[in-house]
Amino acid sequence: MRRTLELFIMFFTLLLASCGGPFTSTTSMLTVIEKGHSSDYKEFWIKAYDPSNHNKGEAFRIVVQEEMVWNLIEEDREYFSSYAKEGDKPWILEKTEHSAVERE
Repeated sequence: MRRTLELFIMFFTLLLASCGGPFTSTTSMLTVIEKGHSSDYKEFWIKAYDPSNHNKGEAFRIVVQEEMVWNLIEEDREYFSSYAKEGDKPWILEKTEHSAVERE
C-alpha cells in the first residue's frame, strides 16, 4: 500500500511539473523597427531586435498588451525591455523604458 501511494505521488508530481511548457524570460536592449496592430485594434505588437546580439534582419515580433504602452513606443528608438514567452506562444512585452543613453 505504501509503495502504491509513493508511486501515485511521484506520478502526480511529474504530471504537474510537465504542465505549461517551457517558460523563457529575457531582459535586453531592443531597437524597435516597426509597430503594428490587428485590423480590429485588439492586438498590438512591435517588431524589434537586440542590437547587442542580432542585426535588423533577425528582428522578431513582441505583443504589447497595453494600448497606452504601445502608443508611447516609437520606431527607430532603443529601449531597455523585459519580455517573456511560454512554449510556442508569442513573445509578450512585460516592461520597457528608454535607454539611459537616450535620456541625456
